[in-house]
Amino acid sequence: LAFDLRIHPVDVLHVQYTAPPFCPVPVLATIHDLAFEHLPETFTRRGSMQLKLTVRRTARRAARIATVSEYSRRDLIETYGLAPEKVALTYNGIESRFSSKPESENEAIEIRQKFGISGDFLLAVGSLQPRKNLIRLIRAYSQLREDNPDFRHQLVIVGRKLWLADEIFSEVRSHKWAGDVVLTGYVEDQDLPALYRTAAAFVYPSIFEGFGLPPLEAMACGTPVITGNTSSLPEVCGDAALLIDPLDESDLRQAIIRIISDHSLREGLKQRGI
Repeated sequence: LAFDLRIHPVDVLHVQYTAPPFCPVPVLATIHDLAFEHLPETFTRRGSMQLKLTVRRTARRAARIATVSEYSRRDLIETYGLAPEKVALTYNGIESRFSSKPESENEAIEIRQKFGISGDFLLAVGSLQPRKNLIRLIRAYSQLREDNPDFRHQLVIVGRKLWLADEIFSEVRSHKWAGDVVLTGYVEDQDLPALYRTAAAFVYPSIFEGFGLPPLEAMACGTPVITGNTSSLPEVCGDAALLIDPLDESDLRQAIIRIISDHSLREGLKQRGI
């Protein structure tokens, strides 16, 4: 790319995270978060080392940096020693298809049939990798089923398999409620809004996010949200989500019970979310 830009120069090159070395034109780099700096154990060793090397270099050499939350903006400035005026905040947004209006009268029935869901369910959306904290969610769900015989909601996890994901599948198989955990794999964009709208609640216990689009998508669909109280998530969700300590399985279980059993809480979160 750097070689091609010498032959066909442009006014500015926009990249995600990493620019080519020795780039001959000004670079605007969008850097969403620095999870690889703070949580290297949630990446492969090679991936973490590569990102640390290339993103640091890009951040220091770029003409400007864009990032997607005030949390990430401060993090970039502090971690890489950047001038504040170099880093611009530009929040993410969601597509208009994420709304609380069903596409058809039978939407809930159809989406359950498509993904083998038998009844009420909790929904989690995100790539299958350690930072999304799905192992703790599965453990919290299993203990919740064990302690509350009347709680029969399924747990539906949507996301494609990425690095270090095998432990997630092993964790599911180790519990007697494994049959009620539905791992859909990758889901086409057109099916996601219906899954959000049909879910009893959306659970997103991610440990670290530069922004976190799924909670915002769920809110737009009128689904009450449980998410972590760390990184950018309180900034993005405000008072429209139930915030929990993502490292505390007990806190997560209690939040699920509250959001399922407390009608006024659910309705308040729905309205504030929208």
